[in-house]
Amino acid sequence: MKRRMMAVAFVLGSAALAGAQASTATGQPDQAAGSGVSLEELGKLECFPGLERFLPGVYYYCVGARDLANHRDASGVEMLKLAATWGSKPAQFTLGVGYFKGDIVAQDRPRGLAWLGLARERHDPSYQAVLRSAWEQASPAEQAKANALWKEMLPTYGDARAARRAERRFRNERAQLLDGATSGRRTCIAGLTSRTIAPLPSPKISQPLSSLQLSSGCPGGMEATTVIHRLDSYAGRLFDGLEGQVTVGPLLPVASPARQDGGKR
Repeated sequence: MKRRMMAVAFVLGSAALAGAQASTATGQPDQAAGSGVSLEELGKLECFPGLERFLPGVYYYCVGARDLANHRDASGVEMLKLAATWGSKPAQFTLGVGYFKGDIVAQDRPRGLAWLGLARERHDPSYQAVLRSAWEQASPAEQAKANALWKEMLPTYGDARAARRAERRFRNERAQLLDGATSGRRTCIAGLTSRTIAPLPSPKISQPLSSLQLSSGCPGGMEATTVIHRLDSYAGRLFDGLEGQVTVGPLLPVASPARQDGGKR
């Protein structure tokens, strides 16, 4: 149980961020991301379904973190993988730790290393440190397999595809809101602008994205400009560190000890 709680603790910061920012949007007291959030509190985290249309990576990651905290490991891992396809580095990192340690899925250290390699793509120092530590614990055979898996996974989960896909989705949906802002339209986004909108069930891969509701008199609606500002805050977290066209090299090249964290832009 101790190992499990340590692994789940990795998801607290970013998952709590979703709840904290959305609480501000709905008039609830704000919280600092990851500040004193317990496993029990994480299990009760509200993941606002309206975010799914704009930032699927944020929404699915929140649902996955909540499911893990509630010991629904299979659905939690499924949601984290779905978030990973939308450029969520925290989701990729959590999967990496989970596979490497074997406390939320069957242990697969090479796959864990591959996920950690994907998570560190934007050179986050904490992700790089964990990858380096895990890499040093792995055998040469595990390292070789990890590199092979990483190369297979990169076209699906790497920033060049996953993050750019998420970026395009956000820009397109944001543009629709911006059109509403010019006409003074008020906006309802499930769970984000009003708690009176019935929440949707946890998403499935085959389930369509949540519907965006726009009207001139929606209950609890906000001005589109206010909603855009809050969505931009979420997007800033999801795309943090993403710059230009991402190009990466081997997972952990051994040619230069000074570059054990691997990759290049």
